[in-house]
Amino acid sequence: MSFKFIEIVEGLEIDLKLYKYLLEYFSDSELRLMFKYIKKPPHRYYVRVNTLKISTEELVERLRSRKLYAHFDEYLSEAIWFRIEGPFKIPSARRIVIVDKFAAESIYIGANLYFPGIVRCEDVRKGDEVNIMAPNGEVIAYGIAEEDLSSTSLKNRKGLAVRVIKSIYKAPKIRELPEYINGLIYDQSLPAQWTSHILNPEEGELIIDMCASPGGKLSHIVQLCKGRARIYAFDRSSRKILQVLDTLRRLDMINHVEVRIADSRYLDIDYPELVGKVDKILLDPSCTSIGVRPKLFDRKCMSQVKAASNYQRQFISTACKLLRRGGILVYSTCTLTPMENEDIVNYALRIGFDVEYVDVPSKSYGLYYPWSFMLARFYPHIQDTPGFFIAKLVKKG
Repeated sequence: MSFKFIEIVEGLEIDLKLYKYLLEYFSDSELRLMFKYIKKPPHRYYVRVNTLKISTEELVERLRSRKLYAHFDEYLSEAIWFRIEGPFKIPSARRIVIVDKFAAESIYIGANLYFPGIVRCEDVRKGDEVNIMAPNGEVIAYGIAEEDLSSTSLKNRKGLAVRVIKSIYKAPKIRELPEYINGLIYDQSLPAQWTSHILNPEEGELIIDMCASPGGKLSHIVQLCKGRARIYAFDRSSRKILQVLDTLRRLDMINHVEVRIADSRYLDIDYPELVGKVDKILLDPSCTSIGVRPKLFDRKCMSQVKAASNYQRQFISTACKLLRRGGILVYSTCTLTPMENEDIVNYALRIGFDVEYVDVPSKSYGLYYPWSFMLARFYPHIQDTPGFFIAKLVKKG
């Protein structure tokens, strides 16, 4: 089957069916503006302070004492942000290191290159100047090799490969800070931080995170209820569960969550003791991730959107069975298609939920439906955040 793809902006393509679908909700000029912003990072790089271990004020003071200029968010007391600078011109080097997409999009804003991110390289010696290239051929950084590098000796190597000196955009190397290593901070976008606040976890409640990996929202739930709720975290693979466990261990929250491998679409069957008993559920399922930024290159088609939407509905129906009457479901995605957002809420309303107002400052309303003003959308070109969606649903009594 052949697909005709349209390049909305350089490197970001969608197929003709998806393009026509999105034109039902956005003009062509707005779509192109939205994708232009998806191509680059926000101006603010957000981090969440682990207030179970340190106050936001003390953490900011520590950072500023080392000339890391963190700023307080205007609304969320645990949210701080750093200014992302750029774009910058990248110096040329004789040696090239090609990296995977995931590594490229981190290096694009200043992260160092570690061995697992390398796809291919020439024979590079320790101390050599190198250019780091994304898989699409774009040079995204200049740096110094920390080890000898060659394509034949990459397997199973870990650790720092190239120290990045100049990248197209620059944010602090958060994951190398002692505050990160010691579990005082977690890098998390502002909309993602709002999601856990909308859930409003409280002491003594039974709470489930249905798709918990990598553990950002889950650990925020622990933080907000001070570890005094009964919290279950589920995800479908050992790899994802290991990510959750790594996050919880680093933040010293491992004893506050029951972490289990399970396909959450079948929790009502696998854990019948939870049916009708759960107070609150967070559901951030797999999606097409169109709102994630920065994206150097990407290609999406309508069939992916439809498959994601069908998958997401299965979690909604299970969540309805697990919740008690009056229980809360907060649903979020990092994508922009109504089929994965508003249409999922509409499905939830048909099977036993009501929608509640999401009170978030500076949000945009949802699309199409008469109740969409109760939802929260974040747009790259309006709020200067990742593209994001939040809905709050209540199981009917």
